[in-house]
Amino acid sequence: MSDARSTNLSLSGYSDRFLHSVENTLRNTLRPMVHARSKSISELLAQIEETTTPAQLTKLVNKLQARLFKFPAQKQSILRKRLVDVLTTHVFHAPEAALRTAAAEWLRMVVQAGLILQPEEVFVTLVTATVRITAIRNDEHLNEQQAYMKMIFDCFWPYRYPYPAYTWEAFPANDVFYPLAPLLLQGNENTQDILISIFNELPALDDEKIAEQLLPVALRWASDADSERRRRITHILCKLSHPAAQDALLQLQQDTDPLVTASARRAAECIQQA
Repeated sequence: MSDARSTNLSLSGYSDRFLHSVENTLRNTLRPMVHARSKSISELLAQIEETTTPAQLTKLVNKLQARLFKFPAQKQSILRKRLVDVLTTHVFHAPEAALRTAAAEWLRMVVQAGLILQPEEVFVTLVTATVRITAIRNDEHLNEQQAYMKMIFDCFWPYRYPYPAYTWEAFPANDVFYPLAPLLLQGNENTQDILISIFNELPALDDEKIAEQLLPVALRWASDADSERRRRITHILCKLSHPAAQDALLQLQQDTDPLVTASARRAAECIQQA
């Protein structure tokens, strides 16, 4: 009996030593593989930072995205923050407009997909890019500016019902959009049109640094011959407490176009419910 017990203990000790040896072997084998995987991510980020064309940027970011999904959520978040930083650098410093806008489009994508924790950071980048280009007056730069503004508008999508990716607590503060308000007075109709869409997404507009430029435009739209403009401006007017805005909204409730009337009445109901 004692010999059997001695044999079992001996075999048990051997088994433990064998498993320990196998674990060490596996650990030593996998360590360079894990290191190589991490290194490849760092190399991809470096290549994205050095890229000079939109096509290269798209190829590299797609490759990076495919690899990121294999990491735990917390690690993904850290690495995507690094990607956002690299893309932001391209938006601000790339010499070619095509690369700047391609990088901005990737920033829009990560917000729309709900892949980053602080979406306000991307809003700030896109607003800054929009304003920085204001001083340059030519068609190419105007197109680039309007592209950024369209992306800003698109970034509101993940806050909307029925499939919001972000809560309202993550919604950017009004002061993020202050620099856009003066652009309303530029006189370009397309720019004005996009800006109205952007400001219409904000929950509140009774903010002096927005209302000062927005109110005159809203009042002009309220009496515009284009019924679509009159319809669209109703929800802007309901967020402005200025008496002129409220008078304009009251007038639109009696508009000759039934779609305008319906929109104005819904907007007025929102005021009453608030």
